[in-house]
Amino acid sequence: MIAFLRGDVADLKPTELVLDVGGVGYHLHIPFSTFEKIKDLENTALFVHTHHREDSFKLFGFASAEERSLFRVLLGIAGIGPAVALSILSGLSIGDFVAAVRDKNPLPLMKVPGIGKAKAEKIIFELQRRLKKLETLSFGAPAASSVRADALEALGSLGFDEKKSSSVVDSLLADNPGIALEALIRHSLKAFSE
Repeated sequence: MIAFLRGDVADLKPTELVLDVGGVGYHLHIPFSTFEKIKDLENTALFVHTHHREDSFKLFGFASAEERSLFRVLLGIAGIGPAVALSILSGLSIGDFVAAVRDKNPLPLMKVPGIGKAKAEKIIFELQRRLKKLETLSFGAPAASSVRADALEALGSLGFDEKKSSSVVDSLLADNPGIALEALIRHSLKAFSE
């Protein structure tokens, strides 16, 4: 499976891209959010999801690992295929999507083409139990969410409670969004000992 591709932008449209990687052109389907981030670049690196069916083999490219993760979460919902998942990523930011799920508000999803009230409510219902995972995708900047996820994983491996760890880490990140991973873990451990 292809995890990411780095190459020259050979052809770019709002929903698709041909990426020249060492003389081989890879056709990738992309959300509009990724198009916006790469439209002025001559070369780029994209996170890739390989979607394989009996009758098709497609590559989907994303500007961030968080976008790809949300795409995969959406594909896990019955009745949501790649086209609808791309539409959601094109129409809503990750933060807005997570807020809609958290607040059980179908209206932002209903603004996405192809999603009516019933489908929006189904998506929200299906993702309620995965809300914690979704919130890790939308926490601040991509770097912050990566630092947050790494800190939570480290604390979990040390045997600390996930809920309490999440609360401590979120509090520390709110006070200092640019904190380094090592400092975040150190301050978290200090908070646990107080």
